[in-house]
Amino acid sequence: MLGATAHRTIYLVLLTLLGGTMVCSTWAANLVWVLMAANWVLEGRWHEKWQRARRSRLLHGVLAVVGLYALSGLWSDNRGEWLSQLELVLPLLAVPAVVLTTRPPSGQARRTILWLYTGTVVVVSLIGTVRLLTIDGLPYRQAVPYISHIRFALNCCLATVVCLTECGRSRWRYGAWLLAAWLLAYVLLMRSYTAVGILAALGLLLALRSAHRWRWTAAWGLCMLGGIGFLLAEVHGYYRLVPLATGPLKAYTAGGRPYHHEQDGFIESGNYVNNYLCLEEMRAEWTRRGGGDLGTPTPEGYTCEANLIRYLNALGLTKDSVGVASLSRQQLEEVARGVPNPVYAHGNPLRRMVHVMLFEYENYRCYNAVAGFTMLQRLELWKTGWRVFLQHPWVGTGSGDLADAMERELQATNSPLQGHGMYPHNQYLTWLAMFGLLGAALLIFLFARALPALRGQSTLTLAWALTLTLSCLTESTLGTLAGCLLCCWFMAFRTIGHHR
Repeated sequence: MLGATAHRTIYLVLLTLLGGTMVCSTWAANLVWVLMAANWVLEGRWHEKWQRARRSRLLHGVLAVVGLYALSGLWSDNRGEWLSQLELVLPLLAVPAVVLTTRPPSGQARRTILWLYTGTVVVVSLIGTVRLLTIDGLPYRQAVPYISHIRFALNCCLATVVCLTECGRSRWRYGAWLLAAWLLAYVLLMRSYTAVGILAALGLLLALRSAHRWRWTAAWGLCMLGGIGFLLAEVHGYYRLVPLATGPLKAYTAGGRPYHHEQDGFIESGNYVNNYLCLEEMRAEWTRRGGGDLGTPTPEGYTCEANLIRYLNALGLTKDSVGVASLSRQQLEEVARGVPNPVYAHGNPLRRMVHVMLFEYENYRCYNAVAGFTMLQRLELWKTGWRVFLQHPWVGTGSGDLADAMERELQATNSPLQGHGMYPHNQYLTWLAMFGLLGAALLIFLFARALPALRGQSTLTLAWALTLTLSCLTESTLGTLAGCLLCCWFMAFRTIGHHR
């Protein structure tokens, strides 16, 4: 039998491995949390663990989540999906039970574990960056092959906090600040609206928790005002019409061919996308200049021709031979690579995110299109999830039937998202639809009881709680292993003496 010291050492090693594997290897992460649970069982010391479990209100809430997933199988018809969902949340049963009944790492062990976690996140981000730069046409969502880009962006946010708080006070603080700057840049590269919003909230938290909190809070406020001003300026610039869009519509091209004007009001970059179309001239000039096949699909799912129309439109050019002839060789190559707007290739990441969001809105406004559009797809799924909840208000659909209920509702409304087996993309709404008002009320009560324990916690723990809370508004954060482990792992770093 191993002694207490050996079990403690094994626990710290496995905790370190779990922090690394949860961002780079699913099978390894599964193996590590199972080994962690086995070490916990073999360690014994049940009376001490029971006392800690009895006092940990956070543990009660997490176990209630798993219990509801298990119990709701009683009124779920799709038992296969119920078992799949139950298997998915098993780490929420094992890992919190281990870390919340085990003494948190402190001192050098804590710093070492957090440094290694941050180092792993940085290495994975570098791998993602290299893949984006070296693999032609690689979608940014697939830059990191080991984990969804959204969950990885959340890890980048928390690793940034680690750099600025846990590691930023060490003798290596300048290196830690440099890593934090890189991670901030990478979050922008990932184009995650959720992560950018969370970074803004974490910035306020760090400002309020700093030694000179009013000075830093004022700086944060100025940054937010600057961000709002930037957003308003970009929106204004997007809808400020170019001369081509404001003048009388011409009937013929310079070559005498008729223009087609859709006049559907669809705007991008200050111009009407579907006006001044002469596809025959545009195609002929594109071929003459050696542009290749306009029917070739791009990584984003559009044809090269659709990208050419948008590119010409963004430059304020007509979509005919004159417009194509005005393009430089570099611009022709950008269109061929799948760039639909010069802003996407040359604008800063924030500007690109704003333009993508407005382009999605215009599609929704003019064509009621939502499929493939990040923000509007969520809106459609939220509305569908709410309707499903209203159909099963008290005990919900059960964890096995939510996907089927969502699909039926999407089909009933003839949604373009039907056939994809999608969940509401909001963890709170997912639980509300799964467990109904009774289950939601139980979870609200249990987690509300755990809130007072946040007093006296470290900035890292508060940042983790804030990140998890906000991410669940726009994501089904616990819908993947990476999300469940993100939820569980940081529980191990609660402040000693405040572990409830």
